[in-house]
Order: sequence, then C-alpha cells, then structure tokens
Amino acid sequence: MNVFPKYGLAILALLLPVGLAAQSNDSLLVWPGPPDPARIRHIRTISSMGDFKHEKGFFAKLVSFLTGGESTLPWLVQPVGIAVSADGRIFVADPGAHGIHVINPEKKEYDFVKETKYGMLISPVGLALTEDGRLYVSDSERGDVIVLDDDLEAEAQIKGSLVRPTGLQIIGGKLYVVDTGRHEVVVFDLKGNVMLEFGRHGAGAGEFNYPIHLAGRDSVYVVDALNYRIQKFDPAGKFGSAFGDRGDIPGRFASPKSIALDSQGHVYVTDALMDNFQIFTAYGQLLLIVGRKGASDGEFMSPGGIAIDRNDRVYVVDTLNKRVQIFQFIK
Repeated sequence: MNVFPKYGLAILALLLPVGLAAQSNDSLLVWPGPPDPARIRHIRTISSMGDFKHEKGFFAKLVSFLTGGESTLPWLVQPVGIAVSADGRIFVADPGAHGIHVINPEKKEYDFVKETKYGMLISPVGLALTEDGRLYVSDSERGDVIVLDDDLEAEAQIKGSLVRPTGLQIIGGKLYVVDTGRHEVVVFDLKGNVMLEFGRHGAGAGEFNYPIHLAGRDSVYVVDALNYRIQKFDPAGKFGSAFGDRGDIPGRFASPKSIALDSQGHVYVTDALMDNFQIFTAYGQLLLIVGRKGASDGEFMSPGGIAIDRNDRVYVVDTLNKRVQIFQFIK
C-alpha cells in the first residue's frame, strides 16, 4: 500500500523541484511541508567522533605506548557506502580513510577496520550484511570482497573474476555484486561461488553503462549510473522494466549513486549532483524529493550511500559534508 499522498501534476511541479521541507509544530524537520501529511522526518545527524568512545586494539595501544600519547583514528574523510545491522550498528565505507567506520549510537561506541588478514583495505565502497551479522565489504581498487565476522575479523575473501566491485546486497540468501568495471551484476552464494552473471555494456534493456549500486527483495533494482536510470530485474537476472532519464528535474537523474527500499517497497535513490534523494513507487512513479544543496540538517553536498533498517529509518551518507544523516519514513 502506498502511503504517500497522490499529488496532481501541477502540485507536484510546485512541491518537488527544490526539495522543500518545513518545521512541524514540534520543531521537527519534515517532508513534505504542511498542509500535506509528513512522510519523512529528519531525526539525527552524525558528524563528530566526540560523542563516541573507542576501545583500542593492539596496534592502537602499541602506537600510544611508543609515542607516549594518544593515537588518532581517522573520522569520516570520504564516506561512500553504508549498511545498518539488526542491533543498530552503522557501518560506513570510507575509501578516503581506507577503512570501515563502525558506529554504535546506542552504546556510543566507535571502531575502525582498516587491516585484515588478506591485506589492507584500499578503496572500500560497498557494504552488505547477513542476518547473522557477517559484513561483506567490496574494495573497488583491490577487486575483491572481504567477509568480516560479527567481531570484525576477516574470515573469507571473494574474488572470482571481479574487476571493480562496488554495490553489494544480500538478496534471498545470495550475494549480489555490482561489477562496475565489467558492466554487470555477479551473484555468489555466501561462500563465494559464482551462481549467476547478468548484464553487459550498452544502453539497451538489461544492459549497463557503469552500474554502481543495487537493492532488492522480490525484485532487484540496479543503479545504471551513466544510462541515468534504474533497471528492475527478477532475482534470476531477467529484465523487467526501467525508469529515469538524464536531467536535473524531478523524476530524472543527474548523478544517481545509491538505492534502498523501505518496508513498503518504495524506492529511494540518492543523486550526488542534485544533492537529494528521490522516492519512487516500485514502478517508477515519483512520490517525493528530500533535500537540497547545503550543510544544514536535511541538506546535502554530494550524497552517496543510502540504507534503510527494519524500522524504516533511512541512513544517508552526506559525502562532502563528511557526515551521516538519519531520517524516519512515517507510515
């Protein structure tokens, strides 16, 4: 059931292009503004490590001992990808810091993963989580996917014929990997065996021009970045439909980056050049635009990864503002 208001075309044109929000009576930032019922609410921005404590590992303790002072860990440098676990931990892929930030807002804890038994992370960009807490990390420079257990220790490496893996998603117990370098999606079982590949370079149905991310449940939605569209497939890779085109007006894409689905199947797409995320039906009908260029809450500078948890909280990586913004989908 679609709970977003059904705007007429004239009203849609007035409301959506600038991503306007309004303060509700209780001073919360919401979209759309009154008199329409709010569907998205800003609830928090995370931009500083000062609110979190860090339990040092052996290496950090050694540096402190040798230098006689506190070792410094990088905060958000060039955050790109994001995933959220069932227990509320936020994982942020940061190729600028060459690692993964692990934030636990509830316990106010912070950790950072940079080195694994398979070597140092170089350009981690994509993240996906299993139900049992395993974290899959794509490294576009290394050309592989590293699997971390619930204690953030590396337990496996997935390579196959991957060239430049980017977006990841666990769908139906399988790992779907966007290989931007090969213009295709590769599907593995969770042990790293290739089960399926689909897509090739091109602009036709089922073809890709530098795909970058994906999300899915019953259907698989792929961000076909330089074809400026979202393509929809079944889990076996059969093309179904597509929506979007190049442009900087509502319903189109200037630089689509990431995609996520809420509990009711609405499709959320971030756009780095339009500095917003757009929300669509499963069939590509535009429902709402959230955000505009800026540094205040609810504004973005080149938003990247997006993730939605089981409570319909929406987590957006605000890349150039070096922060994570959290919103709530209101049913």
